[in-house]
Amino acid sequence: MKTFVVLIPAEGSLVEPRNVCEFLEGTKYDIGGSVQATSTDVLKEVLSEFDLNDSDGIGVHSLPTFMDMLNNDEFDLNDYYFSYVYA
Repeated sequence: MKTFVVLIPAEGSLVEPRNVCEFLEGTKYDIGGSVQATSTDVLKEVLSEFDLNDSDGIGVHSLPTFMDMLNNDEFDLNDYYFSYVYA
């Protein structure tokens, strides 16, 4: 099971970002059987959870990828709410 970080834009999202992040926290998705889940797989599950067809800026990244993005200053922390899920 891998950990994925979910990023939801603080402004302009189709969902209430803080509430969604709190709801998602620690959710475990059963994806793919013998295939290891990808960020795209998890994003599809998250969108399905809230009946969304478009990602609307919502991002999902594996923990190592998220840490690289964070350490490389690739985004502004103030622009997002964060949660984590497992798959």
